Amino acid sequence: MLKEQPIDGIKIDRSFVAGLPADASSGAIVAAVVAMAHALGRSVTAEGIETSDQLAFLKALGCDLAQGYLLSSPLPFGELQDWLDAAHRV
Repeated sequence: MLKEQPIDGIKIDRSFVAGLPADASSGAIVAAVVAMAHALGRSVTAEGIETSDQLAFLKALGCDLAQGYLLSSPLPFGELQDWLDAAHRV
């Protein structure tokens, strides 16, 4: 059963994120996955976020983590700390 699996989080595939927020079916699936994951005490990561509308929609649902080109292109590990430092400068 899903509730008994040794996992900390659930990832929402980019194929569901791509249609957000306009695609009602994708929106319903994503909302259900977020609600189910949280009910099971799991975190939710959405991947493939490319627009601010997608990010806003996912934030409104309570998605915990986000990945996608809107936030950053993939980085070599050595550049990650520089990116994190720059992202948190005031």
